[in-house]
Amino acid sequence: MAGSRSASLESVRRRGARIAQPAREARQPTNPRKELVREQLIDIAARMFDTKGYAQTGMGDIAREIGLGRSAVYHYFRNKEEILAALVEAEALTPSHQLQELIDDASLTAGIRLRRAIVEGIVRRLSSGSRFLLFSRLEAQIPEHLGGLYNQSRRQIYEFYVRCISDGIASGEFRDVDPKIAAFAVIGMANWTSRWYSPAGPKTPRQIAEVIADIAMQGLRAADRANGDLAALREAVHALRGQVDGLEDLLP
Repeated sequence: MAGSRSASLESVRRRGARIAQPAREARQPTNPRKELVREQLIDIAARMFDTKGYAQTGMGDIAREIGLGRSAVYHYFRNKEEILAALVEAEALTPSHQLQELIDDASLTAGIRLRRAIVEGIVRRLSSGSRFLLFSRLEAQIPEHLGGLYNQSRRQIYEFYVRCISDGIASGEFRDVDPKIAAFAVIGMANWTSRWYSPAGPKTPRQIAEVIADIAMQGLRAADRANGDLAALREAVHALRGQVDGLEDLLP
């Protein structure tokens, strides 16, 4: 079963590489300014796809919004489908590639794999600004040939978490819980951070990710392992509460 899941995740990686290739080919040799403009184009397009609709948004609309001529935009993307493909790559394919690397590293325990996945996933999500939330609302507008890959990639991410938790239970590292429910719980904790995180808060994305990972891992650890970590958990909860209190101060 574990081998088939790994092979399935690898197939997503290969298919994603083929579909994302046109967007990569359209890229010019990067420099900091060009990369910044490219990322701004993706952010603006995501926002316009969300508010105006993917079908109703043209390259001219995106060019006007960013203040560039249409011909200048074509230096970065040949059409809006390539922009959407870049979004799919960033929000679904890249995470699945990273998880495949964790699966391939046989030296890692289930707990280490799971913790790294949680931390790196949250850091990536919180560092992408509002793009993650926008993209989650665009799912219904993704063309079929991209949507199938996106959904399959999301499924493989979920199965990665199920596999890590199942492996941890089998090794005695985690207590006996339903791996599927636990996977949904951990993924939900990680995804929800993008809804309350503020860049103006006192914690960096990585600091927040470490706190969430501590709480998730503490909830899964077997009793004899968990007892020794209560102090660390209390400290993590205290730090998280400070982040929330800081956010409340920013509310009108």
